[in-house]
Amino acid sequence: MNIAVIGANGRTGNRVVEEALARGHHVRAGVHGVDNLTKAPELEVIQCDATSKSDVTTLISGCDVVISVIGHVKNSSRSMQTTAIGVVIESMHQVGIRRLISLTGTGVRWQGDKPSLIDKLLNRAVLLVDPARIRDGIAHATVIENSDLDWTIVRVLKLTNGKKRQAQPSDYGPASLFVSRATVASVIVDVLEQGSYIRKLPVL
Repeated sequence: MNIAVIGANGRTGNRVVEEALARGHHVRAGVHGVDNLTKAPELEVIQCDATSKSDVTTLISGCDVVISVIGHVKNSSRSMQTTAIGVVIESMHQVGIRRLISLTGTGVRWQGDKPSLIDKLLNRAVLLVDPARIRDGIAHATVIENSDLDWTIVRVLKLTNGKKRQAQPSDYGPASLFVSRATVASVIVDVLEQGSYIRKLPVL
């Protein structure tokens, strides 16, 4: 497949790009700032501000699927994730792409969820310290849910830089306390290749 990855130069984005390339896909990697990706024949790196429709449209044109691993960084807008995903969805409609996979935290809840006590406590702590981050994740998910796309929102509690491990997503949790970025990347590409979890929010 031709895969567009938005936020590709982030710590998780790097892993998604590596995993997709390792499985033989062609990747168009949208980076904002430094290109820290390892060069590969099936990799195109394109500078992309995820809040710019012209940038996003250029990035995703000709692709089969869009993967968003946009996350908050220092000095980013409080509504960055929501604003960016709105632009992504608009651009997807323009160029005729239907498949979208987005990564977010377990602070985004879904009817039927079974969060663990540690999940509840950690998200409550983040809500006290950085409420805008939680609210932005929730709002971004709402924008996706209200779209007519074939979307999947993958949710995780805490990311690490550990090794890739086998992981099976759950519809309602509970989430593992720690999941490596390499594992998340593998699950995202699994979901893409299998066409699974359409209009669902699986938890790792």
